[in-house]
Amino acid sequence: MRRVIVEQFKHPHGVLGRLAGWIMSHRESNRLRNEWVVSVLGIEPAHCVLEVGCGPGIALGAAAELASEGRVIGVDHSALMVAVAAKRNADAIASGRLEVVHGTAETAAGLGLQFDRVFAVNVVQFWDSPLETLHTLRRVMTPGGIIAVALQPRNKGATDEDAYLAARRNQSLLEQAGFRNMRVQTLDLKPVVACVLAEA
Repeated sequence: MRRVIVEQFKHPHGVLGRLAGWIMSHRESNRLRNEWVVSVLGIEPAHCVLEVGCGPGIALGAAAELASEGRVIGVDHSALMVAVAAKRNADAIASGRLEVVHGTAETAAGLGLQFDRVFAVNVVQFWDSPLETLHTLRRVMTPGGIIAVALQPRNKGATDEDAYLAARRNQSLLEQAGFRNMRVQTLDLKPVVACVLAEA
């Protein structure tokens, strides 16, 4: 049963996917970590911003408020989550500042945009080829652009050490993908959220 539940958080679909989306939308830790990651990115009004794995779109609205003269793109491989995120952020979409796209990092790369800020919250562990995905993202970022890869472990019995181990793995992946000037910031939840920030 646990495998079925985890699969729904990886790729929400159907009735159980709607339940997973509801949990992601309403769990306080999810809201706090998404809003926090947006806050540490240094998004400026004219920035072009990408979220990979936007889920129900909690962070997209916050990013669109900061990039008030720019553009925000959210991509998710779950059509259900794209619909939920679009509904949640209907006003920003109507203004032309936000777009939610069904797809992956590769889909975003095909949009022909250069991103100043890119972020992914609690999704890197679900990527089939994280190094390849990070290579793709670096190619579509402006020089000096900032990427944030954040993870709060959600496995049973997860500890702060699990978060720090994940951060070290993510640092290594980012370095292999050609990112530089890495730093780690943490949000004091239980367990902590560890966010690796790096420059393209």
